[in-house]
Amino acid sequence: MDLTRQEFDDLRRYVYELCGLHIPDNKEYLIVQRLGPLLRSVGAESWSEFHDFLRRDDTSRMRNEIISAITTNETSFFRDRHPFDSFREHILPKLCKEVTSRQLRGDKRPVRIWSAAASTGQEALTLAMVILDHLEQHGGCGLRARDFSILATDISARALARAVAGDYSEFELSRGLPDYFRKYFERSGKRWRAGARLRDMVEYRQFNLVSDFDDLGRFEVIFCRNVLIYFDQETKRDLLNRFCSVLCPGGHLVLGSTESVYGLSEAFEQQRLGRAIWYRLREDAACSVFP
Repeated sequence: MDLTRQEFDDLRRYVYELCGLHIPDNKEYLIVQRLGPLLRSVGAESWSEFHDFLRRDDTSRMRNEIISAITTNETSFFRDRHPFDSFREHILPKLCKEVTSRQLRGDKRPVRIWSAAASTGQEALTLAMVILDHLEQHGGCGLRARDFSILATDISARALARAVAGDYSEFELSRGLPDYFRKYFERSGKRWRAGARLRDMVEYRQFNLVSDFDDLGRFEVIFCRNVLIYFDQETKRDLLNRFCSVLCPGGHLVLGSTESVYGLSEAFEQQRLGRAIWYRLREDAACSVFP
């Protein structure tokens, strides 16, 4: 079924309004290939008719289907490795000291880490494994797993359902997960499920990054890798400002290897920690302040 320029513009505008994802001029195939099955499922006879259906639809089911179809959920355990090595060697020891300092003051709040585009859960579980292993290697440092809390969010209900299940194939485990860390999983036939210790550390929530952050709370660390590349400049600036508003003073943000805050935000100072780039929130950052 042919897609006219006007139909393409209408549908990519709808996607942009829905989730902030910017579909470039030369990516008509994303609409045709990924949304074509949904067009047929509602019996639309043209892309214009499908667009009219979407504008009239007041249910969340089709919106979730659109999001799941159009977004990319490529992920793996320890993906791109360096950010996790850097987290373990440079960030985590400081977080442990912060928790200890809080507890000495009678403050029982855990360190909070946000995996802001969690997809099917591998990133959040990787962070949980790194933390658990660090505590085991250092005799607990007087701390326990419950002193750390990981929020894993994703816009795709379908991807998040898989993350909540914590169930993975042998192939998914073999993509990046060292054999050493298999001890945190339970085998069931040909499948592997995240063990209770991992699952207890992670809270899952469906969340659209272009929506308000008001009820998220504060975080010491935010992982938001390979997401900015899908947004236009205005959405990138807005998202970075809102990340700034929920980061604790001196908190850290990590982006994908091809992403940067350059030209988008002056609230962060760039730091090379090991072989990864991190962005530390400046003490005098000019951004919206979380109440």
